[in-house]
Amino acid sequence: MVPSRRLVIAILAAGLPLAACKLVKNEPPQVASAAGSVATSFDNPAFDPEKTVEEIWQPKLLPTLKAKAGPFAEVRQAVQGSPDEAGKRFGYRAVDSMPWTVAATVEGRITAADTATRAATVEVDTDGDGAADLAVQIGPVFKGTALRDSIDFISFNSFANQIEYAKFGKALNAHIYNATLAALPRDKLVGRKVTLLGVFTLDDPKAKPLVSPAELSLEAAP
Repeated sequence: MVPSRRLVIAILAAGLPLAACKLVKNEPPQVASAAGSVATSFDNPAFDPEKTVEEIWQPKLLPTLKAKAGPFAEVRQAVQGSPDEAGKRFGYRAVDSMPWTVAATVEGRITAADTATRAATVEVDTDGDGAADLAVQIGPVFKGTALRDSIDFISFNSFANQIEYAKFGKALNAHIYNATLAALPRDKLVGRKVTLLGVFTLDDPKAKPLVSPAELSLEAAP
């Protein structure tokens, strides 16, 4: 009796050498973001960066920055004289290979606002000459991690891995946006007086600072 075609195929498949088969290990579930990036097995779902930020913001982060900060004109003059000395006086860096991140208090008038992008900024004149002396990030997207890099009481070693450290940096930026910056009247910023406590990194000490605020307030609308 001639075996059926199905039976022949089954017999041939059973006789295939093991080397022709690929064994696939069961991997933990991975979550893809909207941007297409994939979370790794180092992700710790128990880590809550927002909670960490909430716990340190008022009792530790703001007092630390206020203790380090100088008036912007004083900080800028110090940076132009010696970035290292300015950093030691007004800022922090985790290791010598990193640029300093310095803290400053700013009072000035908004001369321009770029709010057509999610990485929105305002330009601020601090000395009354009509020209902007710095830019302030107002989000919701922020460039860099200046807030994270300004903190001397939490370091990379405080976290399980680089992923948690990166999430912590994003959570700091998100906190100031949600608490303060999201409510700014974005179509009515130019000409308003602004007061803030912020930080900026000395990647290029000669460049106009790009400030990440930790506190910010606008004068009342006329």
